[in-house]
Amino acid sequence: MSPGAEEGFGSVDELPEAVREPLADLLLLMADNKRLLGMRYADWILGAPALEAGIACSAMAQDEWGHGRIFYAMLRDFGRDPDELEHGREPGEYRNCELLDSEPDGWPELLALNVLLDTALTVQFEAMGESRFQPVHHKVSKLLEEERFHFAHGEGWTARLASTEDGRRRLAAAFPPAWESCLRWFGREEDPVNGPLVEAGIVDAGPDELRRRWLRRVGPVVEGAGLGLAEPGDGEEWTTSTAPDWEGWRPEARRPGGAPGPDARTVERVRGDRNRSLLMD
Repeated sequence: MSPGAEEGFGSVDELPEAVREPLADLLLLMADNKRLLGMRYADWILGAPALEAGIACSAMAQDEWGHGRIFYAMLRDFGRDPDELEHGREPGEYRNCELLDSEPDGWPELLALNVLLDTALTVQFEAMGESRFQPVHHKVSKLLEEERFHFAHGEGWTARLASTEDGRRRLAAAFPPAWESCLRWFGREEDPVNGPLVEAGIVDAGPDELRRRWLRRVGPVVEGAGLGLAEPGDGEEWTTSTAPDWEGWRPEARRPGGAPGPDARTVERVRGDRNRSLLMD
C-alpha cells in the first residue's frame, strides 16, 4: 500500500528527479483529455435528446473545463507555461485520447465518451486520490465528487437507448471503437511513464490493475445494454471480448502513433483562436 499523502512530497522540489517529468506528462495528459471532453459535452447542450440531458451536458462541460484548468495551472511548478499549453500548441502536441480528436457523430457516440472514456479518466484520478504528491492528493478529492454524477448520467442514458431496437443498434455501432480505445488508453504494464509513478506512490496501481478497475465499473453497463463487449468473470472481475492493439503505441501521449491529433476545427476551438486577442492578464 502506498504511504499516505501526509508522508509524501509537498512541492515539486521535493519530488525525486526521476518522477518529475513522468508526473508532469501525466498531468498534461489528464488536463488535455479534460479540456477536450468538456468541449464535446458542451456541443450537446442544445442538441441533446431531452432538456434535462442538455442541462446535464452543460454541468459536465463546466466540471471538465474546471478540472483541466486546475491541472494546466499545476504544471507551472514543473516549468511549463500554462498559457502556452492552453492556447499555443499544434495538433500533434496534444495528449488527448484519439476519441476526442473530432466531434462525436451523434448522441450514442457521446454516450460512449461519457460511459467509457470519462470513466477511464476517473479511474486514473482515483489512483491518485492518496497520492504522495500532496498538491495532487488535495485537488483530486473534490474532482472525484463531481465525477460521480457523470457516470450516473451515462449509465442511465445508455440503458434508456438500449430499451429500444433502434437504440441498441446505434449503441452497438458507437461503443466498440470507444471500447477498444479505452482498453488501450491505460497503457502497457511495462510502460516507462507509469513505472516511476507507481514506485514513488504518486499513483497507487499500474495499467493492468487500472484496466481491471475500469472493467468492473463499465462492464455491467455494456452487458446490461446487450453490447457483448464484456462478461462477468471470477468474483467482481470482468473480462473483455477484445485485447488492446499496441501497434504504433506512444506511451507518453497514450495514443497510437498514426493518429495526428485533434482536427483543425477542434484545435481552433480548444485554443480559443477566434477570441484570442480579447484575453486579458
